[in-house]
Amino acid sequence: MSTTVVSVLVTGAGGGVGEGIIKALRMIRGMEIRIVAADMSHWAAGLYAGDVMRLVPRASAPGYIDAIIAICKAEGCAYYLPGTDVELAVCAANAERIERESGAHVVISSPAVVRIADDKHATARFLEKHGLAFPRTFLREEWRAGALPFPLIVKPRVGCRSIGVELVRDEHELVRALARSDEIVLQERLGDDDTEYTCTVVSCRGEPSRVVVLQRWLRAGDTYRVVPVQDERIEAYVLQTARALAALGARGSTNFQLRLDGGAPKIFELNARFSGTTPLCAELGMNPVESYLKRHRGMSYDGSARTDVVILRHWAELIVPRAAFDALARDGRAAAPAVERGVL
Repeated sequence: MSTTVVSVLVTGAGGGVGEGIIKALRMIRGMEIRIVAADMSHWAAGLYAGDVMRLVPRASAPGYIDAIIAICKAEGCAYYLPGTDVELAVCAANAERIERESGAHVVISSPAVVRIADDKHATARFLEKHGLAFPRTFLREEWRAGALPFPLIVKPRVGCRSIGVELVRDEHELVRALARSDEIVLQERLGDDDTEYTCTVVSCRGEPSRVVVLQRWLRAGDTYRVVPVQDERIEAYVLQTARALAALGARGSTNFQLRLDGGAPKIFELNARFSGTTPLCAELGMNPVESYLKRHRGMSYDGSARTDVVILRHWAELIVPRAAFDALARDGRAAAPAVERGVL
């Protein structure tokens, strides 16, 4: 009996999210997946893990959406999964056009959900509106002396990977931090590094999946070690938030970052996309990409994450044939070659 081949476009193959999506696609069983990996640079390692490699312009380029539509049509893609933060707003705004002109289903949340997740102040106001716990959060012009006790957190209003996040311990450090930019928020400090969690929920046709809860530690903004846990309080809180987002058009995976504050979970950041921890969830038994694709296609999927292990991340090497590397740089498209992989 023949199996239908499902072609999936993944952009941002050079970043941690794009690579993670490709890894998760490779772990899917019961579907034959053909991966079209795309990035703006032929140096992107994740390109060489696809079946087909494509170069695309940067997301801010005027012809970006045209290029995505052209690739989806040429490669017969059934799904398009954006893999970088910089694509989210433009892809969400153009999702209907991409679907209409290419036939590819765009796995991205609505513009409303993307705006809430992109903006730390909007995230706090969304949680407050829905009666959900949140860290006290102020814009620069809203903050007044004494509104938050030191130490406190100063961060970009729109940002990612902990870039620009600063712990401020006194008035002098605060004045210096405020001088960096006007587009910042001030936020109460929650818990400590050992009370931080990253959680994943996959929404398909308005219905959230079960919650994956990972206690995590960061290095240079990336999760590099996790302990999966079962915590009913965190799961109930995150699921309630996920349902509120689903009502606004959440589609695909949503990432919830939180800390415990006096034992109570408080979300301090949302990501309206597949997370960098997507392959970790998949390794644990709840594959976010598989959850969405199978449920969208009317197939059953009820993955659950095991909690009897820990996951440690490490660097790995990828040895790419020079001929394929040069062909992609020259032509903008190439079949992925057989590559040599390093070992730990």
